[in-house]
Amino acid sequence: MMVTLYRPQPDGSTRYLTFTDRQGNLFGYLTLTVTEGRDFFLTRERHHTYDSEGELQQALRKMIDRRLRRGYSVLYSWFGDSRYTAVERRIERSLEDDTVRHGNG
Repeated sequence: MMVTLYRPQPDGSTRYLTFTDRQGNLFGYLTLTVTEGRDFFLTRERHHTYDSEGELQQALRKMIDRRLRRGYSVLYSWFGDSRYTAVERRIERSLEDDTVRHGNG
């Protein structure tokens, strides 16, 4: 899974956030990686570990919902399997809202 959000800043730059579910190794904890920055080269990366798939998905939904409420838009999303159906639906709703808001629909 990978979701990238973006938000234009008042100074003309763009802030990016990327969420991935990559694990450090095969036997490691479930990990959610959040990369953020003003471009794709100067970023900060945070790793959040969870004991269960349910905890990871709940945290991911909260993180994405919070950013979408703050004015971020979806730049890219990819879901390799159907584990993230609730997140996928939220992303689809956001894309539909952006289309209506920007008059592209």
